[in-house]
Amino acid sequence: MDNRCFKNLKILKLNNMKRLLLSVCVCMVAFSAYTQEDGEIAHLRPRTDTFDDKISLSLDVASGFVWRGMAFNTSPVVQPEIAFALGNFSIGAWASVPFSPGEYKEFDVFLFYDITSSLSIGLTDYFDNSPRWWFSPSYFNYKKEETSHSLDFQLMYDGSGGFPFKFMASTIIAGDDLKIKDGKVKQNFSTYLELGYGNTTRNGIDWDVFIGFVPMKSDFYDISGAGFMNVGFGVTKNFEITPTYTLPLSLKLSVNPAYEAVFLTASVALFR
Repeated sequence: MDNRCFKNLKILKLNNMKRLLLSVCVCMVAFSAYTQEDGEIAHLRPRTDTFDDKISLSLDVASGFVWRGMAFNTSPVVQPEIAFALGNFSIGAWASVPFSPGEYKEFDVFLFYDITSSLSIGLTDYFDNSPRWWFSPSYFNYKKEETSHSLDFQLMYDGSGGFPFKFMASTIIAGDDLKIKDGKVKQNFSTYLELGYGNTTRNGIDWDVFIGFVPMKSDFYDISGAGFMNVGFGVTKNFEITPTYTLPLSLKLSVNPAYEAVFLTASVALFR
């Protein structure tokens, strides 16, 4: 969802560039499968009465990593996540690890607060852990113009029932999202907005449509002005393997008008 300042951008088409990458105002969220996949408005927020049940674990395998209309991996990826809920707070970590060595890797930590059952705010720290020939990213390097971190502030609405709309606004407030202004390097505050709508069919198939927009020039998103970055739809079908285990299969088609690119990705939630 992924990326950060005068460096190798996550996007495959930008492998030979060192630019700023950042802008967040969608609802990734959250992260979903955040899952980090587009249509990001879904996050782990376990709410239960026992300590064990407040810990959530998930493990997804996807054909590639496409985030907010940007492709970061050509090979399949494994995406584990762990989250812990305490009251209205959720804290956790998520990662994307490619099957092929040398491709883009990411490690994120996040903190969310549920204002209501549908409205949340949160912070996500994206860390671009990809190998580079000129240096090895340090997780503890937070120096301006050097860090591989990007801190994203997110506002998310996840409707349900008779009003199944979703909205996310995301802005990079610190880290590797920079610009040059008046001869000085300053924070760019790249922003991403996403609106979605989804429901469940009579056959038990979950579907959603989404549209993501970047309202200003951003090197983080490699866009020269306002434009649509992520338009598409996704479907999820749960396959019952045993009476106690189901395997969700998701397919997502996303178009990036700004890049004139189209992506079709598949993912399965092996554990959730």
